[in-house]
Amino acid sequence: MQALGKPFFSTKQCEVIPTKECPMCSIDGDGHVIRISAKDDYWCRWVYEFAHEYCHHIIDGALTGEWCNLLWFEETICELSSIFNLHKMIAFCGTKGLKIYIPDVKKYRDDLLNKNAYDLTSNEGWYYKYASDLSKDDGYKRELYNAIAALIFPLFKENPHLWKIILHIGDIRSWNSLEDLFSHLIAESDESYKESLIKLKLLFK
Repeated sequence: MQALGKPFFSTKQCEVIPTKECPMCSIDGDGHVIRISAKDDYWCRWVYEFAHEYCHHIIDGALTGEWCNLLWFEETICELSSIFNLHKMIAFCGTKGLKIYIPDVKKYRDDLLNKNAYDLTSNEGWYYKYASDLSKDDGYKRELYNAIAALIFPLFKENPHLWKIILHIGDIRSWNSLEDLFSHLIAESDESYKESLIKLKLLFK
């Protein structure tokens, strides 16, 4: 929340409850409910699931589960939120007398960053190669979302103000193309992250 420049608890009401099903964020009256399947003291999994679903909560889209051709972008940003928060968890453990947990958290984070199911870093024109796959209504492509999140992670690590984009995505179904979405995000940006946002856009080529 600090990177967003917003006061704490400025979002809609949000309840977190356990589930035996897949984690998800859904509309509940005027607020949201986040369902988490992590249990016991598996803290990395707690952070991973909650950060992903809380990102959906802040984006505050339709949350209907209905497919649209840019839903992959929101899912990628939420996957990135999980990676980024695990990265922050390493620093947290280092300053809160929890250094014993740092190796496990680093491994969890690094495993997400290095899955290598898709090698996008050496693939010029990767977005145009996978654009049709990303937009197809044939199931979520988690491994591809993860690869894109790993690709863009360094920009968010370098400038956490980039997280302000989640305040302006809204209903992902509102945008007809990635170009339209980025035009909107850049128009709404401020000087703390506009340059980084333009660099982000250039990665999608």
